Amino acid sequence: MTNQPIHNHLFEQLLMILAEQGISSQQLFELPELGTFKGRETQTIERAKIPNLLQAAVALTNDPTLMIRLGQRTDITNLGTFGFALMSCATLQEALKLLLRYESIIGPGFPFQTLESDEDIILRIYIDIGNPLQKRLLTELVFSQIVRIAQILTNRVTNQSELRFSHDDASSLQAYKAILSVPTKFNQSHSELVVSKSIIKSKITSSNPVAHVIFQQQCEDLLRGLNRIENFSAAIRRMLIQAGGEFPDINHIAKTLYVSESTLRRRLRNEGTNFRVICDEVRNILARQYLAATELTIAEIASLLNYSEPVSFRRAFVRWNDMTPNKYRHDQRIPKQDN
Repeated sequence: MTNQPIHNHLFEQLLMILAEQGISSQQLFELPELGTFKGRETQTIERAKIPNLLQAAVALTNDPTLMIRLGQRTDITNLGTFGFALMSCATLQEALKLLLRYESIIGPGFPFQTLESDEDIILRIYIDIGNPLQKRLLTELVFSQIVRIAQILTNRVTNQSELRFSHDDASSLQAYKAILSVPTKFNQSHSELVVSKSIIKSKITSSNPVAHVIFQQQCEDLLRGLNRIENFSAAIRRMLIQAGGEFPDINHIAKTLYVSESTLRRRLRNEGTNFRVICDEVRNILARQYLAATELTIAEIASLLNYSEPVSFRRAFVRWNDMTPNKYRHDQRIPKQDN
C-alpha cells in the first residue's frame, strides 16, 4: 500500500494549526526540504512523502509536541465511512480492531503488533519509513489519533491506559501529558499503547449493529481500492452498498454517473453483467453480514434489503448460497476447531 493517500482531513488540521501560529501554507510548501512538493498535492499525497512534510512543519513551528496536537484534532465525523464505522461499533475493543485494520484510510497505515498480558492489551507500532526523527513524529501522530478516537467513542478520558515511546523527550513530558491526558513514558524498549482490559469492553453509546455491517463493508471496499471507479459495475456496487438496502433504481444510478440509462445498460453488458445481477450481489453481501454479525430476525433482514415478504428473501438467499438463511447463520456461529 505504498501509494495509499493519507486522508486530507489530517492536512486541513495541520494547516489550521500553522495558521493559528501565523504561518501560511505557502511558507510551509516553499521550504527547500519539501523539494517539488506542491500544496495542491495534500489531497493525494503518497505515503513516502508524508515524513518530509511533517518534519518540515515541526521545524517551522519549533514545536516538539506538534504531532501530538495534530492527532488530537482528529474528528470522527470528518472521517466519512471510516468514522461512521467506528461510531457504530459495540465496544471499544471492536473499534480498536477496526481501527487497526483500516487505519491506512485516515493515516499513513503502519503495521501494529497486538500483544496481551494478564491485565492489558498492548498495541505496538512499527514505522518502516523515514529517518529517526520522522519515525518519532509518525509514531506520535498515529498514537495521538488512536487515543483521541478512543476518548470520543467512550465519551471519557481514562487514566487506565499508558503511552510508551522509545525515543527520548523527557523535557516535554508535562506538555505531552497536558495535551493527551494519558500517562506517558519515554526511553522505553518499544513505542506502544497499553490499554487496560478493564476498559477494553467499554460500551460505545453510538453503537448501531445494523449500520455497522454497511459501514464496515464500505471500509473493506476503501481498503481494497474498490472505491476508485475502474468500471461501471464497480461504481454501481459501491453506490448500492452505501444505500444499505434502499437501492436506487437504474435511472437514478445513471443520472448520478452522468450517462443515459441505455448507455449504462450497454456498458454493463460489455462488462459481462447487468443491473439486477449487481443488486443481487450486494444484497447477498449485506444479507450474509447481517446473519453473521447481528441478531436481526430473518423478517427484519428481509425488510432491510427491501423484500416485501420474508419468503421472497429466503428463496433468493437459497438461490445465491445453496442453503437457507438459518443454516448460514448456524454455520457462522459454530466455533472453529483447531487442527
